Amino acid sequence: MPTNDSRTSKKGRTFDAGLIRSFIHEALAHDAIADTINELLFGHVVEGRYHPSVIADSLRPYIDEILNTATREDWNAVAGELIADARETLEPAHAAAVAG
Repeated sequence: MPTNDSRTSKKGRTFDAGLIRSFIHEALAHDAIADTINELLFGHVVEGRYHPSVIADSLRPYIDEILNTATREDWNAVAGELIADARETLEPAHAAAVAG
């Protein structure tokens, strides 16, 4: 869902606002926190306890909490999976280029 609106990171990379929102939405829908998010939304939609701005302000800490508990071992495991996926994807093309 690209938009005309963009954001620039502290490192200078530009991201489409729609892509950022999609990324956040996917993270919040993940099984690791979906139940907690659903409880928060239930409190707003059904019980009317929270203003929408309270919901918005409450979302980031849930993602931060998970990222802040990740260890170097977790990041190494994820990197290993990404590297394996890249090799699986690129090896046939590399083999064809070498053979060709």
